[in-house]
Amino acid sequence: MGPRALHLVATLGPASLHLAGELVDAGATELRLNASHLSPAQVCAAIARVRQRVPTPIVVDLQGAKMRVGAFAERAVARGERVTFGGDGAGAIPLPHPELLSAARPGDTLSLDDDRVRCRVEAAWPEAIEATSLADAVLRPNKGVCLVDRAVELFDLGARDQDHLAAARAFEGVRFAVSFMTDGHEAAWVRDRAPGCAVVGKVERREAVEAIDAIAREVDAIWICRGDLGAQLGVAALARFMAGFRPALGVPVLIAGQVLEHLTEHATPTRSEVCHLFDVLARGYAGVVLSDETAIGRDPVRAVRTAAELVRDLSSG
Repeated sequence: MGPRALHLVATLGPASLHLAGELVDAGATELRLNASHLSPAQVCAAIARVRQRVPTPIVVDLQGAKMRVGAFAERAVARGERVTFGGDGAGAIPLPHPELLSAARPGDTLSLDDDRVRCRVEAAWPEAIEATSLADAVLRPNKGVCLVDRAVELFDLGARDQDHLAAARAFEGVRFAVSFMTDGHEAAWVRDRAPGCAVVGKVERREAVEAIDAIAREVDAIWICRGDLGAQLGVAALARFMAGFRPALGVPVLIAGQVLEHLTEHATPTRSEVCHLFDVLARGYAGVVLSDETAIGRDPVRAVRTAAELVRDLSSG
């Protein structure tokens, strides 16, 4: 591989919102704000804070068709324990997505928190789902949730995403990522409201894998997000897709999701992570997106510096 310009996206979160300048100095080429965890006012405040330090491009990551459970106290569940999602009963897990509640059927698998938790749907009503935990697990608030067995469609940006977009589009150098795209038509939801803004398409579901060429025609970059995609495909099918896919789509394609996850808690990545990083760069990926590594990690600046050094060294030799 010859040297080439590569993308290193660092997610700003509780551990790093105040470190934008330091992350850029360490090697980040773009900064990501996950709108799912921030109000529109918080997104604008974060952008303004970054702009006081650096002109680096900022990606506001919209929720799109990615669904999340609501706010509740973190709790452990045991294998076989019944859990209610939605409704207002005591102990129910908030699930503010009527489209998912309507789509669920008994026997479906509910995947949460990047597939760290799986539950089998036992009963479904328009306002709630009753499900059984398939393993001992921890349910955490505001984490992603999806039905493994069927697609849940949206027909426009949700009200919350629209508010985020309206607030953030006034800033220079802001682009928008759309989660859980199906075939790329979702890019128009952003472009119609923010003409001229770049759009990132996130590949996180089976339908997007099958339509990835169509998505590439509608967006300015693609992120392959392996957390939710692994939950949808299964990890073996995800590995087969990753091994066979070549990112020759005419737009930059980045890898996201546990890229260097070990850096969240540790000073160095695992050897396996480094070997995989070399492989994806050798196959033509345009860069990587760091998530937990910088959003909640122990040392976000060191994580970016380590990642930047690895990307540079692995792509030049």
